Amino acid sequence: MAEQEFKVAVLGCSGIGRLISTVVRQAVYMIQKDRPDQVVAVSSGALTGDVPEQLVAAAKYPLVVIDGCRPHCATAIADGKKLKIAGKVYAADVIAKHRLSLVGEKREELGDKGMAAARRDCR
Repeated sequence: MAEQEFKVAVLGCSGIGRLISTVVRQAVYMIQKDRPDQVVAVSSGALTGDVPEQLVAAAKYPLVVIDGCRPHCATAIADGKKLKIAGKVYAADVIAKHRLSLVGEKREELGDKGMAAARRDCR
């Protein structure tokens, strides 16, 4: 009997003006790199642009949303596309829970603290 294919779609915050958005994007890249056969990264831009392959993936697989800042834009995009969300992570809660600091980090290129926060988001 053939094994069932198991994949999860991950939609992360894509904001470009905030440090937390950079942390979330990096977390999504890490998740996909760690489990390339099990994770499909879904782009918020592609969803809002109605890119068929991304809409299909987001609907076909359990969808995990990682929001970065208070507006929860990734969740709003998924809700707007009537996608069923299997799980949500709010990066600010993860950072607060683990008492991580992003002081001194730059959104253009994460340093050690930013990368550690992104890795923590992945777990």
